[in-house]
Amino acid sequence: MAMATNRTTNLCHRPGNTPRCRLLRQQGPKRAVLLPMSLKSSSYPPRMVPARAASLGPDGDTLPVDQKAFMDIVTVETVAEAFDVFAKWGVVRVPNLLSQEEVDSLLSAAKDHGVRRDAFAQDHQSDRYTLWIAGDGMSDAQLAATKAVKEKVACVERAIFHGDDSSWRPVCDAFGYPNLMLAEVVTSAPGGAAQDWHFDGEGITAQVSLVPIGATNGPTEIQPRPTPRAYMQWMKHLANQPPGELKDEMMETLAELTSEIKSMYDRLSKAHEFAWNTLRPILGGNVQVARSIVEAGLTPPVVHMVADVGCLTLYDASMIHRGGQNRGDEERPILAVHINKENKQERERTRIRERSGGMGQVISQNEAPASRQRQPTVVAAGSAPGALPEFSFRGSSPTRLSVTKTAKAKKAKSKGAVKEARKKVKKKGGFGGG
Repeated sequence: MAMATNRTTNLCHRPGNTPRCRLLRQQGPKRAVLLPMSLKSSSYPPRMVPARAASLGPDGDTLPVDQKAFMDIVTVETVAEAFDVFAKWGVVRVPNLLSQEEVDSLLSAAKDHGVRRDAFAQDHQSDRYTLWIAGDGMSDAQLAATKAVKEKVACVERAIFHGDDSSWRPVCDAFGYPNLMLAEVVTSAPGGAAQDWHFDGEGITAQVSLVPIGATNGPTEIQPRPTPRAYMQWMKHLANQPPGELKDEMMETLAELTSEIKSMYDRLSKAHEFAWNTLRPILGGNVQVARSIVEAGLTPPVVHMVADVGCLTLYDASMIHRGGQNRGDEERPILAVHINKENKQERERTRIRERSGGMGQVISQNEAPASRQRQPTVVAAGSAPGALPEFSFRGSSPTRLSVTKTAKAKKAKSKGAVKEARKKVKKKGGFGGG
């Protein structure tokens, strides 16, 4: 797939026309390139937050110095401070969003009324399961669950919805994501396997810790580097197309691009891992020096999002992440909320519009000017039309897309034999949450 030699990516917008962060202009060969989320800009001076303010959970002291520094940087005291930090890093943490009593109330109501479902990328519920409590594609049972939780949980507006002055939802609104797609309690069982590495699509994912989350009971692990927006836009466009030869051929092309993107992402993560393996023995426990290195652009290869009870974490849904293995002897529940651009009805209208439009028209619509809020970029497989998917990366090959034999034969005829070792990519529906 040809890509422009000069690509400008607008990472975020305020409501209206004022951007919250500068545009990144990428120059180079015709290929997708991953950029660190940290922007080398003097407009964002370092924030001197004490390390103790990072709310690092029961055993946060065991984290490597680079992870401590990153958590220190992205932790703020109030939701009002979250906008600029999220704009720069794609991650922000707000300790003590909910009290212990509020967490207990929410968890109890979810257990009593939530609709139990399989968790993303888990073979059975003995590893991980979810309790559905809110969303925009609701069945009668789900509507009843939402009503019951709202009636019994006083803090639910602050934890999930808009109806509280302390709600975190205005952060998502400011970045062009007003729609509550899904809210669920994701529980990792003792001994439960880790999820596959995946990303949630385009939007914002919120998590609130409902128990103390340490290094051993399966914290969410993120790789704090973005996935190319153009790739996600193509995923959304193709998912909206009706079945046919053109879609099959484009799916195979996208599978090749996916493999290339994943390879590039892995190389970037390996480079960061090599650098920090070298730096950690030199730095020892010097978090302040590690902060300055992270601020310069060398983010940790992986960050384990440990947290005390009631800590809110927002992260860019395009970041690759997974729920870690629970090596403890108790369940580890978190509240996971997925926010996107459009509600169910709007997504269906988008699908109809894109199916009736030409390829060039659709791509032109996706390349919206900076004054417009970004359009949604992905649609879930196996769920409501237009829902955000989770894309799973297994081993060296990510997302598997099915390609028909006819499309493969045509591609082989025009470009030579298709490599048999190349793995197909297939979308997996649902949300990982962590």
